[in-house]
Amino acid sequence: MKAEPKRARFQASTLPHLDRLVALASRWADGHEAEDYVQETYIRAWAAFDQLRDPEAAFAWLCQILRMVASERRRTHARRQGLVLITELEAALEEMVASDAPSPLDDLLARLEAGELREALRSIPEEFAEAIELHDVHGLKYREIARITSAPIGTVMSRISRGRRLLAGLLAVTGEQRAKRGVAT
Repeated sequence: MKAEPKRARFQASTLPHLDRLVALASRWADGHEAEDYVQETYIRAWAAFDQLRDPEAAFAWLCQILRMVASERRRTHARRQGLVLITELEAALEEMVASDAPSPLDDLLARLEAGELREALRSIPEEFAEAIELHDVHGLKYREIARITSAPIGTVMSRISRGRRLLAGLLAVTGEQRAKRGVAT
């Protein structure tokens, strides 16, 4: 297929949907990022245009591509944010372990209400939070958690251990932030 007729068919099939795709992408991202999602969608659509059999279904096809682009970008962003968070939390934990103060995690588990604990668990990566909640909050055994999560028992144990460290680091960081706000006010 020659480039000019293909380009004309592509434009006729896809460009009428541009504004609707930008509006849809705005559900997952703001401003320029939503536009980037749509641009990536059109790049992928151009590469796969020969696969579109029904031009009447172009909008649904573009939506499917956009959804995949948005999902990939959000996962990549979440992984990057998770790595930054993990690094910060592990550094805070190292400082905490070096001190003689009681563990913020022990304090938290002793005095926190369920809602506050759930909020703290939402702040660490999901696989660690899930393991901690199933084990420490709901009292499930490693084997039960392994069955629920389809992960080996060793992985479950590691997630619980590392998750506790991350949670303790998070609590140390948020405690410091609260203390700074208290001093500043």
